[in-house]
Amino acid sequence: MKKFVCILLMLVLLGVLGYCIWQIVGITDEYQAGVEVYEELEQFVVMPETVPVETTADEEAVEVETKPAAIQWPEVDFDALAEVNSDVVGWLYIPGTVINYPVVQGADNEYYLKHLFDGKANSSGCIYLDCGAEGDFTSMNSVLHGHHMKNGSMFAGICKYKDQSYFDEHPTAMLLTPDGNYLVEFFSGYVCETTSDAWDYDFDDAWLDKHIRSSYFDADVVPTTEDKILTLSTCSYEFKDARFVLHGILVPA
Repeated sequence: MKKFVCILLMLVLLGVLGYCIWQIVGITDEYQAGVEVYEELEQFVVMPETVPVETTADEEAVEVETKPAAIQWPEVDFDALAEVNSDVVGWLYIPGTVINYPVVQGADNEYYLKHLFDGKANSSGCIYLDCGAEGDFTSMNSVLHGHHMKNGSMFAGICKYKDQSYFDEHPTAMLLTPDGNYLVEFFSGYVCETTSDAWDYDFDDAWLDKHIRSSYFDADVVPTTEDKILTLSTCSYEFKDARFVLHGILVPA
């Protein structure tokens, strides 16, 4: 009897182990599928060129480092992207980070939580503009939602703005749209509850003052109610249903 119980217990443990491995493999495959889809979309974007860092003649031969030239904009073929998905409304790029994605806007805020740009079901989802905002980013506050993926993709990286030094290295983003481009000058980033007014479409001076005071980093940018704002939002894990939001002014290029 004892031997039978031990065998049964071992079979149960093996079953649990097998299930866990199956789950891990499934998640890994799904993450990889998401990465591959977005890598394929990069064919529709021409990124700014880099130039070699100058070195003196007596320096040892090393791998050539590169740095961005003066501010240059990526070039996005929105017509080609629209053939893949007509919901495309922009492209978001934060230099020096993995954030380099198309932006879509759906009829609701649910579909693109679990669907890639090409429409395939996948937990990576899309970076998407809130369905209540104007599709041309003319709302006072245009909110972009994205998952905090464990492999560091999508909007996981914006949580790094909890560190002043990270903000200092990446103070701006680039938002490209079919109608024009914007430099996004970040001015605040903080953790909040889902009941926060961070995602309100309209705002006033009190709203700006409150969220600037909540920021993890200090910025020289001083927003006013005359500005248009872009808000990036993702999950954070300080408490249940925590969110990290990053606000920036939209400056037409």
